[in-house]
Amino acid sequence: MEEFKIVFTKVAEKGINTLDTKTKYKIFQCAKGLEASPFPRGDTIKKFKGSKISLYRLRVGDFRVVYHIDRRKIAILFITDRKDLEKKLKAFL
Repeated sequence: MEEFKIVFTKVAEKGINTLDTKTKYKIFQCAKGLEASPFPRGDTIKKFKGSKISLYRLRVGDFRVVYHIDRRKIAILFITDRKDLEKKLKAFL
């Protein structure tokens, strides 16, 4: 089975650089897991409804990683605190 490739956007890189080392490590580990399976079982992945493109969110503790899948590439669009997700999603779309 062919693996996916993770790509961080500039917005995602900026967001992850504001986090502490432990949280960064957890997010990178979870993102790395998406390369093997972008749709793992469980409640950590959720597809957003009502957007023009297919957007997914990955739950990592109190943070949410929003990504889009395009062929064999997973684009990490942004990383935000769970409290700011709705506001950031509206600004993004």
